[in-house]
Amino acid sequence: MSTRIDYKEIAAKTDYAALDKKLAQLAERQPPKNRKTAGDILEPLRERLLALRHKGWSSQQLAGELKAAGVPVSPARLRECLNHWTAGENGGTRRRKSSRSKHAATRVTQPSATSLGGRSRSTSGDGQTNFGLSRD
Repeated sequence: MSTRIDYKEIAAKTDYAALDKKLAQLAERQPPKNRKTAGDILEPLRERLLALRHKGWSSQQLAGELKAAGVPVSPARLRECLNHWTAGENGGTRRRKSSRSKHAATRVTQPSATSLGGRSRSTSGDGQTNFGLSRD
């Protein structure tokens, strides 16, 4: 069973001025990255890779050369990085337009007076159409 933490005791021992100073120093720095991604590793080569792609090298060929040099990256991941870098300065990715399905594009029409089957359509004095049972 774990022992309870006595926060009153911790509050009495804590040097809040020193802790505030330490937190202010941390706010001025970038947090450390614990994990490197393929994009992080390839970032120093960004301009060179983009230039090669522009010249006609495929992501498959570039990935093969990178693997031979000791950087194991898949062609798909390299292509994602290249597309991400060319998408814009802010690093945003381009979004694909979603196409509407054929069923969603069909036009919905209002039922006609003849399709009401046993119901008649009448117009009240205020111009509104009323659907009701016929009173023959």
